[in-house]
Amino acid sequence: MFEKMRADHGPVVPVELEPGVHGWLVTDYSTLISWSRDTTTFTHDSRLWKDFREGRVAVDSGLIAMMAPRPNALFVDGSEHQRLRRALTDCLGSVSDRRLSETTRRYADSLIDQFCERGEADVLNEYGRMLPLLVMNELFGFDEDQGLRFASAMRDIWAGVDSERANAEAERALSEVVSTKHRAPGDDLTTRLIQHRAALTDEEVLHQLLLIIAASNEPTAALMYATVRAILTSPGVVSGAAASLSAAALDDIVNDVLWKDPPITNYPAIYPRVDVPVGGGRVIEAGSPVLLGFAASDHFFLKENAEEMAETSNRAHVAWGAGPHRCPAIDEATAMATIGVRALLTRLPGLSLAVAPEELRYQLATLTWFPVHLPVRFTPQSPLHTPHQEGESWTPSDSPQETSEPRPSTSAPWGLSSLSSFLGRLLRGS
Repeated sequence: MFEKMRADHGPVVPVELEPGVHGWLVTDYSTLISWSRDTTTFTHDSRLWKDFREGRVAVDSGLIAMMAPRPNALFVDGSEHQRLRRALTDCLGSVSDRRLSETTRRYADSLIDQFCERGEADVLNEYGRMLPLLVMNELFGFDEDQGLRFASAMRDIWAGVDSERANAEAERALSEVVSTKHRAPGDDLTTRLIQHRAALTDEEVLHQLLLIIAASNEPTAALMYATVRAILTSPGVVSGAAASLSAAALDDIVNDVLWKDPPITNYPAIYPRVDVPVGGGRVIEAGSPVLLGFAASDHFFLKENAEEMAETSNRAHVAWGAGPHRCPAIDEATAMATIGVRALLTRLPGLSLAVAPEELRYQLATLTWFPVHLPVRFTPQSPLHTPHQEGESWTPSDSPQETSEPRPSTSAPWGLSSLSSFLGRLLRGS
């Protein structure tokens, strides 16, 4: 599809984001990097978004939650961007590699214990989507109820499903977290953001949380999904051999996935401050959103440099973005995904797909795509831990039982209806 678009329009493609809402998509690697670095001509500040400013984007648009202005490090530039980004990187940097690794492995084992005796599982919804949620919620000091509500809301926001309601629910959960940490500071990243020397307002704290945790949950799950799928569909991997992959080999597979199957497809957007000519008499008007096409840009770079890429393990993909707004949590996301995949491979001998690769399904949205499931089979195993052997890492929610479930979601193919009950069983050790 990208090749057809480029054949018709060139590397910068005019697109319709929603009916009546127009923009552009960059599908060229060099152009994407150049424009991402050019903070004079382009900005991430969506207050310049012309259609939004002039009222052509409906209040219930699926684009609002992902593209409307927010006071976070992704949507501002210059000194404000530096101030907010420094707060994020300082807080993330306070988590040692050892703590992140131990926390991820502990939750990985706990999740695998829930299904390892069955000999089959949906390792996307029962594992991949749960693991980053559990890890990030512990690091940021969420309780069970807050974490579930936020994760369910963010999944709907990414997919553009009932985005207005989902955005309100996500912000409500985070507001509760911030209020709780003001009353009772803890050894967690939310408290560190509140206390950071950048002197963030409560609104700024909330929106940095929204940015970093949202960017960790679904994209990390998608990276784990794509890595496991790549391993299990590789012609060179026979049954049982995946568990013996070396650390270097697994790192190479993750890097290959980031080139060929990045977890975010067409996001974020940048906005030209002035009209930008793109050839053929076409002009990107000031204030028009330009989506950064990570997937397309990497695809065409690989195709155009196939011979050179075959001889080296090049890690210059743009899956994490480019320029000053490049993802600040690259190491953390990669570590969670790699540790999570390694745990599956070592704990579940004989791991294989339970369906043909062409039967795997995806949900398409404007800004990215989502895998729906990843059914696998393996040799049944005994759990590492018996119920109640490990202490709880989250504190129980103070909310009444009848309010502890996330609101019903319209994204049924993802299995969100079972999210709360599954997590509840995990945390109670049953």
